[in-house]
Amino acid sequence: MKERLLQFIWQEKFFQLNELKVETGEKLTIRDPGTWNHDQGPDFLNARILLHGTLWAGHVEIHVKSSQWYQHRHQTDPSYNNVILHVVWENDDKKLSASLPTLVLQHRVSTFLLDRYEQLMQNEGQMVCQEWLPEISAPYWQAWKQELILERLHRKANELLLLYKKSNKNWNDASWWWMARYMGGVINGSFFEQVAQSLPTRILSRHKDQVIQLEAMLLGQANLLNDSNSDPYVQLLQREFEFLQHKYQLPFVHGRVQKLRMRPAAFPEIRLAQLAMLIHRQGMFSRNWLDAAHPKLLAKSLDITANDFWHYHFTLDEAAPYYPKHMGEELIQQLLINVIIPYIYAVGMYQKQPGFQQKAVNWLGEIGAEKNALIKQWQRAGVPCGNALESQALIELKKYYCQAKRCLDCSIGRFILNQSDGNGPPD
Repeated sequence: MKERLLQFIWQEKFFQLNELKVETGEKLTIRDPGTWNHDQGPDFLNARILLHGTLWAGHVEIHVKSSQWYQHRHQTDPSYNNVILHVVWENDDKKLSASLPTLVLQHRVSTFLLDRYEQLMQNEGQMVCQEWLPEISAPYWQAWKQELILERLHRKANELLLLYKKSNKNWNDASWWWMARYMGGVINGSFFEQVAQSLPTRILSRHKDQVIQLEAMLLGQANLLNDSNSDPYVQLLQREFEFLQHKYQLPFVHGRVQKLRMRPAAFPEIRLAQLAMLIHRQGMFSRNWLDAAHPKLLAKSLDITANDFWHYHFTLDEAAPYYPKHMGEELIQQLLINVIIPYIYAVGMYQKQPGFQQKAVNWLGEIGAEKNALIKQWQRAGVPCGNALESQALIELKKYYCQAKRCLDCSIGRFILNQSDGNGPPD
């Protein structure tokens, strides 16, 4: 038995409620199990119970063994002075239960529920609950996806607001860092963000009309212009960077880009050149993002191609056959989903403008679903995914619930365990 499972059982009242008695023999009736407390202090706050005919209001503490009350030193913590009931799986401290009302649940919980929970925890498949998914109705799925997408947007917005705070509350800089982080991808995201932070938007704005100077600053700050090179264009970039680095006293950025298992079209040099072209075409991003009436308009503005030099190069060192370095539909879609929409949501959250937050949610519903291995797993399991709102919700579910085995926090997991208690499927 795990304490989190015991908390779930208490919260959902998934135990026999008839003829309840505490260890000292008094009759117990649960009027309200209380509100689960996610912070320090007792597990459930503001519970109400009827004990031996007397109504008590206070807190409930949950332990697997009653002796854990002393192990956790609750007896010396004033936060636990108002505990009216100790709920345990096993009472191994009779002396404590004689003074603190104690309810033992070990023989009151369905073995079917316990077996199903164990099955979920031990299943190592890609979708641990796949066999039960056909039982879940479309409206139930839809409601859970709505919760998941808000959770995902809220989490991403908080990440962006940390950047906003770090930038001394400059939305232009925060959005620039945010865009650079995503353009760097999983492998180079952190390094790209460092490069972006070394180049304030006030400097980039001064050189908006000179894409070569923008490229020089980005590639130079990424330590990609240090080596000798015979190509005239690369030498031009090196001269421009040397001048601009001295002019603005640009700080040195530690580290180098990585290319491990990366497609040439996504090489960091290409992504930095595309960033330079974005700034050249759009200027600073944040105002454009907030003012746009539809995601298609922003998608069109993101449809850029890196400078002509890159038509014949994937790196600075070697020429390659002609291949214009377009952003591409997939990358544009990902920028809308992972950069622009969370930014709009974050601004709405910070400025207390729910219209921006709703706009972000609505836009996800208007963009096509992502096509990746994770979404294909859900689709093979029979879970529909018709737009980016649903694909993002399913990504959130897989990464932050399924992989962490947080079945007790998952609406689908709770439904599956609910069936073991004899309840019918929700509508």
